[in-house]
Amino acid sequence: MNTLRDELNDVISSANIEGLEFLRMNDWQWIMHKLADSFLSHGRQSLDRIWLWDSIKEPYTSYQPENGIEELKFLLSESDSYWFIASDEDGKYWVLEGSGKAIVSALFETRYFEYYITDKELSWLICENHHGVMVLKGPIKSKRENA
Repeated sequence: MNTLRDELNDVISSANIEGLEFLRMNDWQWIMHKLADSFLSHGRQSLDRIWLWDSIKEPYTSYQPENGIEELKFLLSESDSYWFIASDEDGKYWVLEGSGKAIVSALFETRYFEYYITDKELSWLICENHHGVMVLKGPIKSKRENA
């Protein structure tokens, strides 16, 4: 059985998605630790949970868009680089680095899964959970706000 990592690797390769790469283990652990310390109510203990979104510290904004992936086009810059955390059903988190455009392209080509996106400074967090609910934490500048 293929893992989510396998599926993402296949999509990145077959769809020729440039600018999206998995981080090596020594490179991603600090990101997950900082994410947990900054955004999750039980800090690093929350990383043992399958669903991180139900541990996000208040205050946060949540809503159910018609299409979460389309919504990302309003929340992410195509060219900026982000940390992208793909959540496997068994509680495994895969951390990638990529542009907004590459992340959105990969999500369009894969099966549905929960994911988290944060800027490189880890000052905000976007999540789309398995219910299709978007959870936004921190000062995220939407392109809609500038329209």
